[in-house]
Amino acid sequence: MNRTLLPVLLLVGSAILAACGGPSKTLTLGMGGIPEWVAQPQVEQGIAVTECVPASNDFSTDRQEAVANARQSLAQQIRTKARAMDRTYQRRVKAEGESPGGSTFVSVSKQLAEETLQGMNPEKMGYEKFNNQKHFCLMLTMGGSEMQEYFNRLLERSDREIGPRDEEILYQEFKAEQAPEEMKEDLSGSDN
Repeated sequence: MNRTLLPVLLLVGSAILAACGGPSKTLTLGMGGIPEWVAQPQVEQGIAVTECVPASNDFSTDRQEAVANARQSLAQQIRTKARAMDRTYQRRVKAEGESPGGSTFVSVSKQLAEETLQGMNPEKMGYEKFNNQKHFCLMLTMGGSEMQEYFNRLLERSDREIGPRDEEILYQEFKAEQAPEEMKEDLSGSDN
């Protein structure tokens, strides 16, 4: 084959493959392809978690186990957000020379999360095969409006006097993505 023609053919072939490829629905991690909805759960302006359990071929058992695990994961993320709110609130109160009143957001969040998560229904669920094993996977989400409602109930139950400006700051903190260091610290055990 002509040496000048070979690079052109490679370039054209690459362009055709790229155009036909489209977005992938499966990510290749480790030894098997993990579906994208499992590996990277997402919901607009909220929290999404997925949990998978090895399939026992008993849908009811698999679902119960996955739901329990997903609720626990979601509750942990909510506690992390409440802990960040507590830190922000403490800094603001200290800067203004006041003493904090009411309950901490973390303590209120524990009870509120339990109540809220009990009634949650899975966003998505199903059997998936990856790493050469069949799993039952389930996604739980708390979207933007649910986040706002949860935040409002959290403030109400904390019995803290919070002005509109501080409320907006705390809400932004609650919605914010947590830094990996904060997540690792929170998962390591404090206030579980």
